Amino acid sequence: MKDRLEKAITFTGAALSLALYGCFIRRGLRTPPPGEDQDVSGDLPVELHEFPTADGVTLRVKRYAKPGGTPVLLCHGFGGCGSSFDLPREDRNMAVFLARQGLDVWVSSWRGCGREPYASGCGDWTHTIDDLAVYDAVALVDGVAGATGGKVVWVGHSMGGHILYMYLQGVRFEGGRVVSDPGLVRSHHRKLLGGVTLGSPPGFAYRRGEPYHTAFKSATGTALLGFMNRQMLRKEVTSPRIPCLADAVDFLEGHPRLAMALSRSPLASLTYCRRNTDKDATTSLVKWGTGPVSAGMYVQLLSSVLEERFREHPGRGEPGELYDYTAGMALVELPIMFLTGTEDFANPRTIRRLGYEAVSSPVKEYVNLEGYGHTDLLMGKGAAAEVYPRINAWIRSLEGRPPPAPGAIHRRDCPC
Repeated sequence: MKDRLEKAITFTGAALSLALYGCFIRRGLRTPPPGEDQDVSGDLPVELHEFPTADGVTLRVKRYAKPGGTPVLLCHGFGGCGSSFDLPREDRNMAVFLARQGLDVWVSSWRGCGREPYASGCGDWTHTIDDLAVYDAVALVDGVAGATGGKVVWVGHSMGGHILYMYLQGVRFEGGRVVSDPGLVRSHHRKLLGGVTLGSPPGFAYRRGEPYHTAFKSATGTALLGFMNRQMLRKEVTSPRIPCLADAVDFLEGHPRLAMALSRSPLASLTYCRRNTDKDATTSLVKWGTGPVSAGMYVQLLSSVLEERFREHPGRGEPGELYDYTAGMALVELPIMFLTGTEDFANPRTIRRLGYEAVSSPVKEYVNLEGYGHTDLLMGKGAAAEVYPRINAWIRSLEGRPPPAPGAIHRRDCPC
């Protein structure tokens, strides 16, 4: 009976979604196409670097080289790639903005992600988010620090910020399980100058009455998430690579109106505040800034939404024994700016309570920008005036200028 109900819920939801998508795509096909891609890097020197991980994967990184400048490592989120920081749009490119401020910018992509010639290797696609923290993060930080001789500033969007939290907890594998190594906690902190996280919650918790609490914690929402999780558990064995829009980028480049319609569709619109974006930027994000993920990563993400805690992959041990990254946030002592938006589905209250308030960092800052969602922290209309300069100012303060007062909170008409 339960299986039949789940199938009925899934079928009904899929039918309604397809109908809604059809309306948006139809409207999109009648809308003027987005503008052409732009060359925004100009004469900035660009390099390709390769960093091997301890488990044999090659990560490829794009560098806007500024020898002597503070090295800044950009780490993308779930379902994205490094190009989400490096879109071919004026005033929508964080990497180029920071490079033009004299910073040594490194645009990274996790294993299996990235656009050629900066596509990272992957292996057999059986990795989880744990693997990205244990292997990829270590390779990236060590590689950038080794190439520059300086301490690195980590800027992570969404999952890219969460992996910073994991890295700073000094996690490694021991007998197939995730453990926190005190020696690695100290070592990883020493290699970084500071961090910035954008829309990166250490767990997914919502208050009763909030839209996402209704969506995720209602009987229908919980059943749908549980069904999706079981499907991904099966795919971990049968077909662990989950495709994305980037797989059809050649087709989308030939059909710009379709790419635009998809980028403005209801599901895509959940990830940004619509009034804070335009069709050019969202189309570029779909074309250039998306990337595939593994089924194991999906399982870990969906489990964290269901449980409201972020733990190691459930296949590594019994539920009560799994390493709890949310509980480990007190191990983090690095100077960090937690940046989010009032419309961010990652929930600014959760980011403040489980992130900003939970870390032991003596220098930290919480910024909640009015009218920003999740991905528009990267490419919103006002990002070049409101987001990028804040990140640059934070990095400059870490370089030796007077830092913000410990515990400083910046708000823009936000009640959080």
